[in-house]
Amino acid sequence: MPRRWVNYDSVAITGSSIGLLSLLLGWLTLKPNRLAAGNILSLPESLGWWKASVIVFLWLTCFVLSFTSKGRVRAVILGSAANLIIILIFVFAGLAGSTLIEGEGPFARVSLGAGIWATIVGTYMVIFTARRRLQNSPILQILIAWSGVATVGFLLLFGRLNNLSVVQEFLGRQERFLQELTNHILLFGGSVVTGTLLGIPLGIWAARSRKAEKPVFFLANVTQTIPSLALFGLLIAPLSSLSLAFPFLRELGIRGVGATPAIIALIIYSLLPIVRNTYVSLRQLDPGVLDAGLGMGMNRLQMFLRLEAPLSAPLVLEGVRTASVQAVGNTAVAALIGAGGLGHFIFQGLGQAAPDLIILGAMPIIVLALIVDAVMRVFVRAATPKGLALESR
Repeated sequence: MPRRWVNYDSVAITGSSIGLLSLLLGWLTLKPNRLAAGNILSLPESLGWWKASVIVFLWLTCFVLSFTSKGRVRAVILGSAANLIIILIFVFAGLAGSTLIEGEGPFARVSLGAGIWATIVGTYMVIFTARRRLQNSPILQILIAWSGVATVGFLLLFGRLNNLSVVQEFLGRQERFLQELTNHILLFGGSVVTGTLLGIPLGIWAARSRKAEKPVFFLANVTQTIPSLALFGLLIAPLSSLSLAFPFLRELGIRGVGATPAIIALIIYSLLPIVRNTYVSLRQLDPGVLDAGLGMGMNRLQMFLRLEAPLSAPLVLEGVRTASVQAVGNTAVAALIGAGGLGHFIFQGLGQAAPDLIILGAMPIIVLALIVDAVMRVFVRAATPKGLALESR
C-alpha cells in the first residue's frame, strides 16, 4: 500500500461515507400542505442530473482525500469541498423548491428530505477533520468552520430559501421565533453564569478541604443523574408552595412554572462540569511551582492570584464550555413548564405532527451550541498561558 494512503482519517472517511450513502436517500419531499406526507424525491428527481453529478463528484473528492496524508493543502481542499457541498445543496434546494411548487396547490410545500440532513451530518464530520488538521492556522480554521454556515445564513437573509417549508414555518412565526430565541439565550446564559459563580467556589472548596470533597461531588453527581424533565417536575411543587405562602415571591416571578424552576434546574445541571474541572485544575498543579512561589515569599492569596488561578483557568473554562453547550440543549425541555425558548416549536411540532416546525426549533439550538462552543474555545485559548500553550503543541 502506498505510504500516502496509510495516514487516513477515520472521522473524515466516516463523514464521506455518510455523504455518499445520503445520495441514495430522498432529498426533497413535495407535499400538498404542511401536514401531509407528500412524495419523496430522489437526488436526480429533486435537483436534476447535472446538479446531482456535481454533488456526487464533491463527495467522491472528499472520500479520496480522506485517505491521503494529512497535509495543510489537502486539509484546505477537503474542508473547502465540504463547505461547497453545504452551499450547493441549499442553493440547489432553493431553486428546486421554486420549480416543484409551480402548478401545485396554494398550500403546497417542499421539505428537506433525509438525504440532505444526512449530507449535513457528513459534511460537519469532514469539516471537523479539516479544521483539526489546521491547528496552527487560526484564520484557515475559522474559514473552514464557518464559511458554509455563513453563506447559508446569507441565503436565508436575502430570501433565496423562502420556498422551503421550514423557512415558511419561520416566516409565519417570525415575531414569536425572535421572542423564543431571546428567551432561550437568556435562560441558558443566566443559568451558566450563575452556575459558574457557584461552581468555581465549590470546586475550590472541594480541592482545599477533604471533608468538603465528598459531599460536594456526591450532590453534584446525584443531581446530574436526574432526567431534566423529572427535575423540572420536582421543582414545581416546592416553588408553588413558596409562592402561595409568600405572595410577594409571585410578584417577583417566582412560581411553580415558568422561568424560575427552569433556571434552577439548569444551574444544577451546570454545576458538575464546572466543579469537577475546577477541582482537577487545582489538584493537578505541579507542587514544584507552588513551592517556588512560597520560596519567593508569596502569601496564600498571592499564590492563588498569581500562580494557581492563571494555571488552572484553561481547564476551568473548559468546564464552563461543557456546561454551556449542555445548557443550550437542556433549555429546550424548559418549554414544557412554560419557560419558553426554542423548545416551544419542537413540542408544538410534535403535537401537530409537523416535522418542519420541529426542525425550526431544533436547528437553531444546534447552531447556538456550535456558536457557544466556538466562542468558549476562544476564551480558553486566550486564558491559556503562553508557556502551557507551547508545551501542548
